[in-house]
Amino acid sequence: MNPKWRALDLEGGGLQAMNLRLARTLRRRPTAWLLLLLFPAGAHRWYLHEPVAAIAYPALTLGAAAGWAWGLPWLLFTALAAVALLLVVDIASLENRIATCNRRLRMAAYLSPGPGAPADFRGRTGDKPVRVPGFAEQEKLLRALAEKSADAGDRKAQ
Repeated sequence: MNPKWRALDLEGGGLQAMNLRLARTLRRRPTAWLLLLLFPAGAHRWYLHEPVAAIAYPALTLGAAAGWAWGLPWLLFTALAAVALLLVVDIASLENRIATCNRRLRMAAYLSPGPGAPADFRGRTGDKPVRVPGFAEQEKLLRALAEKSADAGDRKAQ
């Protein structure tokens, strides 16, 4: 999307405003992959709105640090193995997780109730439905307008 369109303020309702808000909230693949480098903090899981797994990474990292600090090799290796397993699973499934997160965000945006009609909105007034003239009728109206303007031009010339 062109940056000029992103900067355009269409707030107040409507499909265009909702699509602009949605475009700002969708998760980007490059960002998620870069945040995967900060896996001990669980940054990529926070980015994808997965708080339970995001908390698991720092907890396991702290467990490994505690095992190393207190000289408990079983705790150190167990925590490191769990972090490594989570990391392998995340590398294998990150693309699917990004797509799932974006799908949830789209569903929430499109299924959320809109602002509704203005308070003084009464709908169409009058009993007759509005009918758009057909192509032939529009041509006839244009010919009549052209003849009328030609007659008016002739009168001014005289």
